[in-house]
Amino acid sequence: MSAFSFSRHTTRQTSGFVTLLAVLPVVCFSLLILNYTVNIPWMDDIDAFLSFLLGYTDAGSVGEKIDWLLRPNNEHRILTAKLITLSIYAITGTINFKALIISAFLFLLGLLFLFYRLFRAINLPLLAFVPVPFLLLQPQHYLVSMWAITGLQHEVVLFLAFTSLYLLATGQRKAFSGALAIQLLASLSMSNGLFCWVAGAVVLAVQRNWTRLALWLALGAAAIIFYFHDFQSPQGNESSFSFFQKYPYIVLAGFFTFTGALFDFFPDAPIFQRSILPTIWGLVLVPTMLLLLWQMNAPLFLRSFAQKPNRSVTPLQQRRYFFTGAYAFLMVNALVVAFLRPRFGYEVMLVSNYMLYPAILTILIYLNLLSEYSTSPSVQRWVTLGLVLSLSVWGVWYVLRFPKVAHREQMLLTQSFNQQRNGVGLGASWGSPFATLAANALNETVRRGMYQYPASHNLPYDQLSSAGTTDSVLGLQIQEGDYSTVVHTTSPLPAFRNPSAVVVQSATHSYLFVSEAPYALRTFWLRRPVASVQGEILNGMLAPGTYRTGILLPETISPALRFSARQVTIP
Repeated sequence: MSAFSFSRHTTRQTSGFVTLLAVLPVVCFSLLILNYTVNIPWMDDIDAFLSFLLGYTDAGSVGEKIDWLLRPNNEHRILTAKLITLSIYAITGTINFKALIISAFLFLLGLLFLFYRLFRAINLPLLAFVPVPFLLLQPQHYLVSMWAITGLQHEVVLFLAFTSLYLLATGQRKAFSGALAIQLLASLSMSNGLFCWVAGAVVLAVQRNWTRLALWLALGAAAIIFYFHDFQSPQGNESSFSFFQKYPYIVLAGFFTFTGALFDFFPDAPIFQRSILPTIWGLVLVPTMLLLLWQMNAPLFLRSFAQKPNRSVTPLQQRRYFFTGAYAFLMVNALVVAFLRPRFGYEVMLVSNYMLYPAILTILIYLNLLSEYSTSPSVQRWVTLGLVLSLSVWGVWYVLRFPKVAHREQMLLTQSFNQQRNGVGLGASWGSPFATLAANALNETVRRGMYQYPASHNLPYDQLSSAGTTDSVLGLQIQEGDYSTVVHTTSPLPAFRNPSAVVVQSATHSYLFVSEAPYALRTFWLRRPVASVQGEILNGMLAPGTYRTGILLPETISPALRFSARQVTIP
């Protein structure tokens, strides 16, 4: 009898509550995406989707269209993302970035369903699965799950890669063909997809299926050669070798910091103090993973290499194959990140764009422990630990990141105004080649009706057409830096709740930068009104010139547009 037998009885009595508990993070994360994403491109979105759509629709031949589908964008080919873009355009006649983000989220839900299928084979009550959606669907990785280009890379590739490994783990011939097809698509959907060729080879090697391994490696080599054959440059990655030679200890530490980054609970602390807890968690996870790998695969090392593969794979062995391959995929990814990224600053080990991977590593180790100890009394301890850990992580990340998510929505709306008004705003620097590319792509897709800026506004933009009021008592503290200029009001203002912004205005240009004051943790969660404005001016966005500085308040306050006597100069 299962060691979880008494819990099974309890679960039957409370099945409705457990089901609601398991669904809660799905509902909350879905609402987060539906309510806090907007139809506005940001940075790489513009070239990856708008420029692509223009080029693809203008292509005069099938060969040109295929070229637009397969040509690289920066470090990645994004075939699946482009196919989804074309599908949305074919159905709606426009490109909608909110729809792209939702499409990427469906792949994340697909990954959750894959984990559920894996779990059901363990034959434990649903309560034991509850930690998985809580660990997966939390906003630490909001810059993946709420940004079109990153979502349609990472979420798509993780689902495709893990699906391919799941099929490989069955050991069936038809499943192997499906795994190959899915893996080829993953390889063309993001560079991380190439890592699954290594992971799949590990699975086939432990299965002792040498014929399939040879075919897998041959196709993998061809896919990798094709992937990189027309890259214009190595994207500066060659400097990572010299960085590693100088600072090998930083790369090693970065590996553990990244793998344990789910515990990045002090994101505003100095980087050394901030990275302590993630590094400790990484030092827990990696040895645990290695012990599980040894426990699962040690018997395989005792076999003869000439031994034929076992055509009948038990459910437990299938899960072991899957976990082995999934760990290989995540470890290759972690090693690449730790090797290539620290040269940009150690903070990159903890950037939100990568944080889906540490969460998935924790999930896999938890499911692996359930799989290995499902008939042991210790499984109850693992479930209890998983529940406490996942609920705590979920709660912490909603507290820390929900204000960031809300601020980012307002930032995009404000920068959308800057783009329309000044030709720069959605991630480019004034006068840069990307600024020209972005302006041309946006203007042309708007002209053709392929894209439309959101009609809703978060601020009374019409006020900027007036001269505004020069407020002699409006005090502004201005901290100028090379990258940005921080502006903070020092004189009291009427209390308000709606968004506000810092304004910089010259004779020809007006820019808005949304205030961060309402999104401080305590202010945001206690829903306190604010009586100040604090915004960060991105110097590189501004055209050279001298600007008067002021604030734009909600339209319920009069006058909404106020200028001080202070000025900033952009050389």
